[in-house]
Amino acid sequence: MDVMKIDYDLFKKILKEIPSNIFFKDTECRYVFSTHYWRHLQGAEDPSWDIAGKTDLEIRKDKENAKLAMEQDREILRTGKGTQYVIEINQDGVTEFLELIKNPVRDDDGNIIGIVGLINNVTEKVLLEKKLEKYAHTDMLTGLYNRNYFEEWVSNPVKPEMCPMCVISADCDGLKKTNDTYGHAIGDELIRLTASLFRVVLPENAVMFRVGGDEFFLVLPNTTQEECKKYIDNMNEVSRALLLKGKPICVSLGSCEIPSPSLSFMQAMETADKRMYMEKSTKYSEPKE
Repeated sequence: MDVMKIDYDLFKKILKEIPSNIFFKDTECRYVFSTHYWRHLQGAEDPSWDIAGKTDLEIRKDKENAKLAMEQDREILRTGKGTQYVIEINQDGVTEFLELIKNPVRDDDGNIIGIVGLINNVTEKVLLEKKLEKYAHTDMLTGLYNRNYFEEWVSNPVKPEMCPMCVISADCDGLKKTNDTYGHAIGDELIRLTASLFRVVLPENAVMFRVGGDEFFLVLPNTTQEECKKYIDNMNEVSRALLLKGKPICVSLGSCEIPSPSLSFMQAMETADKRMYMEKSTKYSEPKE
């Protein structure tokens, strides 16, 4: 049986049929060959353009990712260890995610003579992972973060750059009576309106969680207690304009400032919770018939 012989031109044609991009660079981080030219390269539209002898800094439109590629290549040449990572590219209004796998190539004496790499377009995979992560962390009724993410978030130490920071404990007043009187669909609307109140009043960097049926925790980075009080006053004012069954919604609120990482999230939340229940106990919050 005759074995088919493959010459260089046929070998290149075979490689081009592989969806992944395979490339080789020399020890100066210059391309020797690449099986595909993708649209992220400068000059690749020209049929006579050749990647050989050029570095990422010379050919990539995205200079930040070009610098990253050069840094990773130099590290491979220095350590003799391969690497794998994913980059995000935003170009021409399109967001793509590319996975890069790189390994050193050695000669018979063990000397590194270059780097072989593989580029896979993993955009669909990454977007699906992000979507699943969002579902795992999002409360479906309100669109706020859910309890699972809350517990994950507060388990981390307080970051100094976020201080001073305020924590607000919030609770919908009269949810049980609303459910009993009008049904759970209207009760759900009360919860959604409360979440809308937070979005309207609180700053963009606020981190908002729904942690129970009618319970919320709101984190305001780089916010003092005095500033937090203004947000609470605004929420109380705006809530009077949010009507459900012709009546304004009512939310009980309590807060605590974290001036530095010496005070933990758990300590601040406990204080904010107590203050919220103190407010709740001193006002007539149940909706009247």
